[in-house]
Amino acid sequence: MTDAAPHAERCRDLLAQATKGTLSTIARDPAGFPYGSLVAIAVDVAGRPLLLLSKLAEHTQNLEARPEASVLVTGEGTDGDPLAGPRVSVVGRCAPIPSADAADARARFLARHPEAARYADFKDFGFFRLEPVALRYVEGFGRMSWVEPAAYAAAWPQRG
Repeated sequence: MTDAAPHAERCRDLLAQATKGTLSTIARDPAGFPYGSLVAIAVDVAGRPLLLLSKLAEHTQNLEARPEASVLVTGEGTDGDPLAGPRVSVVGRCAPIPSADAADARARFLARHPEAARYADFKDFGFFRLEPVALRYVEGFGRMSWVEPAAYAAAWPQRG
């Protein structure tokens, strides 16, 4: 299925509601292999994933070497089948947020994750943003499409 406009809205819904996802980076060691880790996420007004990462974390060190990354967010499956539920993989470049945008990112992230206020100001933590270059939406068997970043940015979440 290539119903990109409704899929863009569904992607926005999933990400607007998400509190966690799987961040995949390109490992430094073993070099070139995918490295997945669980992260807390929020989104900015454009729907771009926001992350609060420690410089000590392996995924952050991977991003410092290569910014190419993806975040996978999943919704609930039906009838106990996790593969029947919606999911979106946001593929792009993940980089530290410039200080001019950091206040908004901090406010949005802490609104979604108030417990993170305990460590958000530690010197080894910083806010990152994943800038989408492509999104892959899947909702069960046979319902999937690539979503263009412009369509995703133009969509408005219905929930979240």
